[in-house]
Amino acid sequence: MKWMSPLRVTMQELDARLSKIVERAREGPVAVNRYGSPWVWIVSHQAWVQADNLRALVPPGHPLVALREQVEDALRHERALLADLESRYGSTIDAATLFKCLMLQIIYSLEDAQKVHESLAYNMLFRWFVGFEKFADELPGRAEFTRELQAVGADPRAVRVVTRCLSSTFLQESGDGDFRVNRGLLHALSHWASAPDARSHEVAR
Repeated sequence: MKWMSPLRVTMQELDARLSKIVERAREGPVAVNRYGSPWVWIVSHQAWVQADNLRALVPPGHPLVALREQVEDALRHERALLADLESRYGSTIDAATLFKCLMLQIIYSLEDAQKVHESLAYNMLFRWFVGFEKFADELPGRAEFTRELQAVGADPRAVRVVTRCLSSTFLQESGDGDFRVNRGLLHALSHWASAPDARSHEVAR
């Protein structure tokens, strides 16, 4: 896909040679000018999908790539839990997404749910990790996101799944400190989720 040297046509040329120009757009993007200034682009479906695909920005060897695969595999065995969490908390956000957001919070020591939401607004790697596939995918509102992430993060069952995934010995932390599980927080969460009062809290819900 080449975007640097596109074909440029005027509106008059587009009207006169539409079919040929569209055919040319299958090979490379076409810029349409109006009154001498760029107006719209014509691109093939394949080029558009590639341009709007967050996966294209993900470094293949980044630890989050392997972690996402492990998490999705684990969550396939937690469908009942995911459904129950969404039912209990009236979730407008996919529970699997919230699980991954909790993991980001622990890995990158993000102080609260609002900070996680803020990070998702500009960090495309984070956004891909939690389940968004396209740039155009809209983030949930800050208030609902914060409320639902806090609710799932306070559920001992969810915490146990998160800590189990992040306690895996296979996880490789990056040498520059970018990817580093907060082991202290992980241990505290694991201890809390296994405590008797947490189990009582779980039953009372």
